[in-house]
Amino acid sequence: MLEKPFRIMLIALFCGCGSPVLAQELDPVFARHDAVGTIVIERRSDQRQWTANPERAAQRFLPASTFKIPNSLIILETGVIGDPVRDIIAWDGVERGGGWDQDQSLRTAFRRSAVWAYQAWAREVGHDRMQRLVSDMGYGNADTGPPGAVDLFWLEGPLEISAQEQIAFLGRLHARDLPFRAEVMDGVVEIMEAGRGEGWVLRAKTGWAICDEPNTGWYVGWLETEDDVFFFALNMDLDFTADDGRNRISIARSALEAVTGLDLSPDD
Repeated sequence: MLEKPFRIMLIALFCGCGSPVLAQELDPVFARHDAVGTIVIERRSDQRQWTANPERAAQRFLPASTFKIPNSLIILETGVIGDPVRDIIAWDGVERGGGWDQDQSLRTAFRRSAVWAYQAWAREVGHDRMQRLVSDMGYGNADTGPPGAVDLFWLEGPLEISAQEQIAFLGRLHARDLPFRAEVMDGVVEIMEAGRGEGWVLRAKTGWAICDEPNTGWYVGWLETEDDVFFFALNMDLDFTADDGRNRISIARSALEAVTGLDLSPDD
């Protein structure tokens, strides 16, 4: 959470009527956390963007678990899972920890980021259907690799996406303007909910690409307010040996608070 005087200064700086969009106006948020990365925030009503490190915002990285958003759409559209809450995949018995070692629905696997479940569902989708639907979405470089990579392409490559491309994808999902049934998109939007408070709802997904060097941490989604929607995509360098993964969320929340003036403190 930004200290109050710093938040007030940033809000005044960013939200002045008619003020120009500055190239690196969110850089102070990263500097405060001693982090290297980028974030793009786009307001739906007028497509105004706030950014940090715009050069990096155009650079593609492995999507890691942020691909669970489009992967969930594909899993539901192809009928591999019929209902995101009631349909269950049985735990495979491999101990991995972290809430993964149990049966999963699509909703719980999304929220717990249970990679093994999504890999199993991806194998059921199959390479050809996966490649076709990723291409139809225009997601990043839309490259799912050879058939043998159907359960790894978002974790190890060749699929890559930039923060700016994440924003475009999220905008289309929010508008239900993707090549999927409306009920499929509605179901995925519902399981994306990551928090809510007075006057706002946050829908988001984290990601951590451990094959990148340095590792790449993601946090992408959108913030629904009473009168607008703010799409956001953050990626940043992470140290795999450090407990800094939580900075993905705190930096994004700080940037969204600065832009919107809302208090997005997590619920106790």
